[in-house]
Amino acid sequence: MAILKSIFLLTFAAASALAQTQPAPGGCTTNSFTIPSWFVHNFTANLAQHHAHYTLVNRATNYTLDISCQAEDGTCLASGPQYGLTFAGAVELKATTAIVHVDEWWYCNDRTTTKAYQSVRQAYDGLHFRASGNASIPLVCDGDGCKTSNPVDLVKGSLSEPVAITPAYAEGPPGHKNPGCGTLSKTPKWTLGTIIFINETGDGPSAIQSQSIQFQVTNEATGHVVGCLNYFLAGPGEDPRLQINCGGGTDRKSRYNIRTDAVFYPRSWKFEINETWYCDDVDSAKPVSITGTGSTTLPLNCSTESTTTYCQADRVSVQGQALSETALAPYSIEDHIPTVDGCTISSVVSPSGVLGNFELDKSTGDDVSSAAISFNVRLNTQNSLFDFPVFVYHDDVKLGDAETWYPGSFGAGEQPLAPKTCSFRYDDKTQEIAIKTDWVCIDIDPEHPVQFSGVATTKLPQLECEQTDYGLARCVSAQGYTWSSPVSNVTWKSLEAGSVYRASDWPIPGRRSGANAG
Repeated sequence: MAILKSIFLLTFAAASALAQTQPAPGGCTTNSFTIPSWFVHNFTANLAQHHAHYTLVNRATNYTLDISCQAEDGTCLASGPQYGLTFAGAVELKATTAIVHVDEWWYCNDRTTTKAYQSVRQAYDGLHFRASGNASIPLVCDGDGCKTSNPVDLVKGSLSEPVAITPAYAEGPPGHKNPGCGTLSKTPKWTLGTIIFINETGDGPSAIQSQSIQFQVTNEATGHVVGCLNYFLAGPGEDPRLQINCGGGTDRKSRYNIRTDAVFYPRSWKFEINETWYCDDVDSAKPVSITGTGSTTLPLNCSTESTTTYCQADRVSVQGQALSETALAPYSIEDHIPTVDGCTISSVVSPSGVLGNFELDKSTGDDVSSAAISFNVRLNTQNSLFDFPVFVYHDDVKLGDAETWYPGSFGAGEQPLAPKTCSFRYDDKTQEIAIKTDWVCIDIDPEHPVQFSGVATTKLPQLECEQTDYGLARCVSAQGYTWSSPVSNVTWKSLEAGSVYRASDWPIPGRRSGANAG
């Protein structure tokens, strides 16, 4: 076995070009957080000479490096555009496989970060990322000369900078990895189960005319089951072509989803199905989309009671044919659909909170020294994960003391993640409130939560004050009014590893810092 190592340092003189030409839908920053990975193209090796060569494409930045490794002097050479990154890699050559290791730094400047990160962005021309990963590449050899058996190979990575996470890929459409999926899809077959067809003729006073059909459909290639149901009204002698609603198999995060269309003729009991599904059970580098169709006449057994006819059948086989098979992009079945910023990306790139429903209650009189303060707060993200704010209160805030931090209590039964903990201080002279919060993000990597901490300082809006019937002076923000406040002094840590990252601690090429660097 030959271990070929490469350490290749490129200058960052043209770092801005790295993130400005991004054909990937998600953009450099989004893709760096959600799919830190690489495509390996045209991998070749010579076992006798301990030599390997391949083209490496970073999927986040879409930039390309040409990698050539020669074991005689123990080094590898990488050539490509002089972008701002550091690349390190290794290749282990075996008889039938090669293990490719990748460790890389890069920058994205397609986002404008908050002041907490301005110094980093200005110094290194972008938001800094580091990821590493490895993959086993199957080889086909002719003597000492070998090449990959795949059209392209994928190396999935784990981020260590700016946060330590391993993105969870989408599960993909159900059954795409089911053994035999591709082979069984050549001659598709479905099984209908628990078929119930009800025909209510109606008598006017106690029952109205209606029909319904429901059943389950199992695709024998994927093993996936969908439920189908429809209510309709067909007159005597009519045999309309009825579209049946089928649901199941939809994942909002997946790029591809199964679609099932079913048709039923209520008089002749004819049934038709048209379905699109996906397979990559043999090779993830060669996913396919298959569309098939089939038809049969349902063997229903019926009985009539009064004005209602009940018809049933179970385990009805529907033999079909494949209409089309379409090759998809390599490894795309488990790719996420690019989405708006969630908890993790918002917290790193531009953290801010949304506040509302501020209320201050105090006794009337000149010698009043304390008040009860409450407000709503939530993390400001572009998705809907934190649409519902968290109620925070403290009932003994000393007026005239702008330095003391008061622990915030949450509403009854609330155990939120954003914020997870909260304290605040209040300046009644300047009408400013500073909120110190911890919040937890699990949207990209549920197995490795990241806890963020920061302080949001904001001036309160104009308050409306009144004296209540209970001898209290109550001051509140306008009903329904919310305002945002950027979060500064942001730090974060892995809840498992306990290592904290700050903007000022981000390592530069050639220098490592932080518990996870290395």
